[in-house]
Amino acid sequence: MSRDELMLAAGLRLAEDLGAVAVISFVDAEPCEPSVPVLKAANVGPAAVAPETAGELRAVLLERLGTAASPLALTSEETGVVVGVFLDGLVALRLDEVRSRFDLHQFEAIVPRRVMAAALRLSLEIGREGREGKPIGTAFIIGDGDAILAISHQLVLNPYLGHPPELTTIMDSGNWESVKEFAQLDGMFVVDVSGAVIAAGRYLDVDSKSVSLPSGLGGRHRAAAAVTRLIPVVSVIISESGGTVRVFSDGICRFVVRPDLSAVRGCG
Repeated sequence: MSRDELMLAAGLRLAEDLGAVAVISFVDAEPCEPSVPVLKAANVGPAAVAPETAGELRAVLLERLGTAASPLALTSEETGVVVGVFLDGLVALRLDEVRSRFDLHQFEAIVPRRVMAAALRLSLEIGREGREGKPIGTAFIIGDGDAILAISHQLVLNPYLGHPPELTTIMDSGNWESVKEFAQLDGMFVVDVSGAVIAAGRYLDVDSKSVSLPSGLGGRHRAAAAVTRLIPVVSVIISESGGTVRVFSDGICRFVVRPDLSAVRGCG
């Protein structure tokens, strides 16, 4: 057995003992009929500063595991433990601790937490799957629907016009397929505070010059960030390149999540 295979086998034994929800593997090995689901994480490379003590090494491994587990924590209702398997060791982390990094309560003055959670789950699914195998980028502007409509206009006919909220709400995952289909349209989605999509293919009429964003982010990100400064809304944006999900409020990027279990980082 290679070292990678030995570490994965040890990690699976630990996961069974702990009753873990999943194993997240950072090693180059494939499990053989594992009793616990195994998720593959991208290799994030060595630490910027090599740990000098066992405590420092554990902190580095926990940080990497928390980074990789973030999409799982945000898209599931699980509350158990995940086990990270590294060449340097094994670590366990509760998903509730991972969720605590993403304080959805900070948006509650604008958007109910359950609506934010649904928007993130849907956005991560779009970022991971795209549509018919092709990556797509889009954005959800969430808040007072009338206020958002007042500072935007349609690029195409609104496919949601006249439909009852129960058929358009993102709170029902049964409606997500239509959202994924319309995500291919130019423009953005408008979602009201109940979670109902009231428009797709919407263009924001905002001045985005004052918004400072990392290089490489285009007009969609700029406009979606700018509108959060203009009116009390939250923007959830999916990049066409890589499916990265960014969340903005008050013109500030609050957090960034990749959908492929590879990386989560704060906005710099």
